[in-house]
Amino acid sequence: MRAALLTLAAIAAFSSAAFADDGEQPACAVSRPVTARLVADAGDLQALSGRTDILVGNLSYMREPQDDAELASGTVLFVKGASGWRAVLPSNWENEVGVYATANGASLAILTQRQIEGPGPSFTFVRTTDDFATFTCTLIKFPDALNQPAWNNEFLEPHDLDLKANGRGMLVASAALERESEQPRTLWFSYETRDNGRTWRAPRALKATREAPRGLYSPTTLAPAPALVADLTAYAASR
Repeated sequence: MRAALLTLAAIAAFSSAAFADDGEQPACAVSRPVTARLVADAGDLQALSGRTDILVGNLSYMREPQDDAELASGTVLFVKGASGWRAVLPSNWENEVGVYATANGASLAILTQRQIEGPGPSFTFVRTTDDFATFTCTLIKFPDALNQPAWNNEFLEPHDLDLKANGRGMLVASAALERESEQPRTLWFSYETRDNGRTWRAPRALKATREAPRGLYSPTTLAPAPALVADLTAYAASR
């Protein structure tokens, strides 16, 4: 009996250490009322490639009034639906560092990161297949190998991300290191998921860059969309 309990404890300890999110679930897909002020504060709105009903902007955490900035800062998506426009923050107080979509644009996977007073120590992964009616939200912590032995403003930058139809996927990211008494170098890491990003295994160090195994997602781009911006602006003014 004691041996069985020890075995179970070992399995539990391994399972806990095997994942990068430690069970933490950040607040994601926060909805805000669409107002004329919010649209104006979002700055240079651009359309997401492959979609004619989504605009992407950025809400500064320095804007006034400060109460508004506290409630909503970072990347904001304006999504047009049958009942009008909605405003969604993938992860409040964080900016997108990568947006990926399936070929038809119906499924989105977004990486965000806190950008206030320097890059934060983690990514937030947000995935939706229904324009944020439902979503997956997971914290992906950066490797312990960064900022050693002391804080040195080292952080990951995403290189590639993809997910397959069976839920398996990979995130590949790099960190540029410039440490005292060392030659500048780049570290590469990969994270793996088996459940469409609900959980991610602990980062694995790579010897060199690589691409994620090909799946359903590709990086998106942003482009000006004056007609769509005018539609959103008119909607907000009528509220």
